[in-house]
Amino acid sequence: MRFVYQAFVLAFALLISPLAKADTLLLFDLSGAGSTYTFSLDSTPPIASAAAGFSFTLNGIDITIDDLFGVTSGLTFFNGARGGGVSLLNIPGGALDLTGPQLYSGSETTPSFGPGGPISLTDSAGAPFSLTITAAPTPEPGTLTLLATGAIATLGSIRRRRRTVAHT
Repeated sequence: MRFVYQAFVLAFALLISPLAKADTLLLFDLSGAGSTYTFSLDSTPPIASAAAGFSFTLNGIDITIDDLFGVTSGLTFFNGARGGGVSLLNIPGGALDLTGPQLYSGSETTPSFGPGGPISLTDSAGAPFSLTITAAPTPEPGTLTLLATGAIATLGSIRRRRRTVAHT
């Protein structure tokens, strides 16, 4: 019976292991005109609104400005046929509109980002900006939960075996 149980646990672990996936968190570092703007997005972020063939908007993005303070802003990414680039909507001093290449792949309703850069962008006054996107893989909470559960089970098994040996 014990062998059947161990075989079942092993088979179950092998079946669900392909389902585990670490999401990729992308770090955006935008610098120019004497300031640096830093924010992070998932590689496939949930969009707030989209205009097919034109742009899509993300809301509630935390942006750090010059490593001093943060603001929560919306971001609009534009299609390459519409000038490309990105707009930071709610930052001190008004919106920052940058043009350049299209920064995402896929459609406006299902965009995805990947690492790259430096990417040259230009603001409305012609000032140059540089954008670098880097990837930082992060473990999912479910993966950490499975690891902790396995560690606790292993420790419990060792403890039980020591008790059994001590009583014999």
